[in-house]
Amino acid sequence: MTIARKAKGSIQMTEGFKTERNGTFLHITIDRPNEGNRVTDPMLDGLAAIVDEASSDSELKGIVLRGAGADFCHGRVQGTPPPEGKPNNAFEIHERVMSRILGVYAAFRRCPVPIIAVVQGKALGFGCALVGGADISIACRGATFALTEMPHGTAPTLALSALSHVAPKTLMDMVLTVEEHDAEHALASGIVSRLVDDSDLEVTVGRVLETLSTFDRTNISTCKRFIQRGLTLDPDTMSDLAGYTLATVRSRS
Repeated sequence: MTIARKAKGSIQMTEGFKTERNGTFLHITIDRPNEGNRVTDPMLDGLAAIVDEASSDSELKGIVLRGAGADFCHGRVQGTPPPEGKPNNAFEIHERVMSRILGVYAAFRRCPVPIIAVVQGKALGFGCALVGGADISIACRGATFALTEMPHGTAPTLALSALSHVAPKTLMDMVLTVEEHDAEHALASGIVSRLVDDSDLEVTVGRVLETLSTFDRTNISTCKRFIQRGLTLDPDTMSDLAGYTLATVRSRS
C-alpha cells in the first residue's frame, strides 16, 4: 500500500477506507456509511499502516480523518473474533485485540504532523476516541459523542487512554451513563477543538488547511511534539526544553 506521495486528487482504496492525497495533505475517509462506519479488526491494522506510511513523507503537513455519510464513526464491530482466531489467554487477548486498537492511537501520536478529525453526526466508542486522540478536531454543532462500551461488558480503558487530556469528571460521566454528550459539552471538556455550523464545516476545514500549508514542516512537527511531551513536565524543565528546542530549530541553515 503506497499512499504518501500520490498525485493531487489520486484516490486509493483499502479495506474500509478511502484515501486521497491533495497537495500537502492526506485525506482518510472511513468508508462504511451503511454500517455507521464501524471499524473491523483488519481496519484497525489498516488505519495504523496508512498513518505510519504517510508519516514517512517529508512533504506531508497534515492528515485529515473523516467518516462517510451521516455519522463520523459508531465505534468498532462487536462480537467477531480477530482474524487469528479467538484468544485463549490474557497475552493473546492483548496481542490479537488490544494491541490493534492501541496501535491506532500510537500511530496518531508518533505521526509528526497533526491528525485533523472532521466530525459530523455520532462519534461513539472507538469513534469518540479517534476524535479525542486527533490533534485538532472540528465538529458540527449537531455532533454527539459517547463511550458506549459498558453495556457490552467492556470497561473502556483503551478509549480512555486516548482521552487523557479530557476532564476526568466528564470521562466518568460518559463511561457510567453511556449517554451521548452534545458538541458544546465536548468542546468544553476538550474532546473537540472547535464547533461550526453544518453549512460551514467544509469552508472551515479548507481555511485551516490553507493556513497550515503555509507553515514550515519542521515547525509544525516541533509544535506537535512539544504539546505532546513538553506540557507534561514540571515548569522549570518545560521552560528549559522550550528554550533549547526553539534554539535548535532556529539554528537550521
